Amino acid sequence: MVTGIEKSSMARCTCYNRIETVASNYSWSLNTKFGEMVLRRASQRNSAICLIGIDGSGKTTHALRIVSNLQQSGAKSKYVWFGTPYFLSYPFMVICRVLGLTETHHLQNGLTVSEHRYYLNKPVALIFPWIQFLDLSIFVFSRVYLAIFLGFTVVCDRFVYDTLSELMADVNDDALDRRIIGRLILGLKPRRASVFLLDVDEVTALRRRPDVPSLKYLAQRRKNLLTISKHADVQVINANDGFSSIHERLTNSSGRNCE
Repeated sequence: MVTGIEKSSMARCTCYNRIETVASNYSWSLNTKFGEMVLRRASQRNSAICLIGIDGSGKTTHALRIVSNLQQSGAKSKYVWFGTPYFLSYPFMVICRVLGLTETHHLQNGLTVSEHRYYLNKPVALIFPWIQFLDLSIFVFSRVYLAIFLGFTVVCDRFVYDTLSELMADVNDDALDRRIIGRLILGLKPRRASVFLLDVDEVTALRRRPDVPSLKYLAQRRKNLLTISKHADVQVINANDGFSSIHERLTNSSGRNCE
């Protein structure tokens, strides 16, 4: 997956810049069905809304709108960008790079990203998902569960489903989500959380986000996310349409979850 050390740092900077840009360009009103939905959702203590999807699916824009509505309503809300965490995984990834299991891509736009090929080494392919599970557990409990405990409505831009889809590609295992480690990763979802997959075609996503290696990269992760959604409690929303249309579907689906 494109989450090497260089990509990780670059992604954080890119994400924060995009957040500032989106936040400055939008002014949202609560006088909408969507505003009413988030008000209902904010009234439920210990809740979370998780938006997942491939790069370019619109997760950040929609997540920020949800947070904006919650804040306008006076509700305690927190935005969490769920980039793949690297705590215990860091030394392991360095070793894998030395072993030649990480491929570096130099894109035409000047960016450098790394793609993991852990499937080339069977022991590594077996061990890495477990290390990632430990890292994910630390991140989820420190950034999501703690905020929920403090009474915040947490809005996640990416979640463990995205990491699992990348792991499926890294170790070349289409059934990883149904194995023990996959079920443990999916089990990190808060009990009262709603998860939405913003599904967009790879061509559109690549046009929106040129900082990914290839169309094949996006297609594989989209396929993995759709596979995960079939076996988990994830609602799929077509994200190829316009912003308002997509948000209307989010509104209706979230409203039903709150009833």
